[in-house]
Amino acid sequence: MEINLQGAEGMALLPSGDEEGAAPKLVVAGLLSDNLSIDVFDIESFQSGGGRVEKSSKMNKDLVSRGLKNGKVGSMQFFEGLLYILFDNDRVIRAFDTNTGKMVQETLLPVAELGSAYDWEGMRLQRVPSEGIANNGSQLRGSSPPSGTLLLHLALDTPAQVWSLALNEDGGDGARWTLPRCAV
Repeated sequence: MEINLQGAEGMALLPSGDEEGAAPKLVVAGLLSDNLSIDVFDIESFQSGGGRVEKSSKMNKDLVSRGLKNGKVGSMQFFEGLLYILFDNDRVIRAFDTNTGKMVQETLLPVAELGSAYDWEGMRLQRVPSEGIANNGSQLRGSSPPSGTLLLHLALDTPAQVWSLALNEDGGDGARWTLPRCAV
């Protein structure tokens, strides 16, 4: 299967929505003629076989990248009900509520090394169970609220590095999570 978005850099799977019959979607961000494009595809269209898959809709790139200098997407992830987008050349992660389209968090990323400030290329949020607590399925979608330690993994392009940061979930400045003091 092929999508019509050259320069695709980030993608995220959005699970079935809250509305009855809402199908899962694949969100793909990339550059189209040097302009940001964030296209949405129905998962069913990938199962029909054949060649090119056409987008079903687009996210509003002007709203998503408002106020950023570059707006290039390096990575995306749907995590605990929000769509997180890493804007690598702007050194920022933004979180969006996909039901309302509202940005609910913006986090400025640290400078890993002078000269590599804008080389964050990948991110992944992960919740790991607290020590001593058996994983009894409490992290499954639709069950009890998330518990355990929230980690942010960041991939730096040059020099090649992977950072794993335990995040603060104290809600500082109205955010769902903040970076630890060593990373700001």
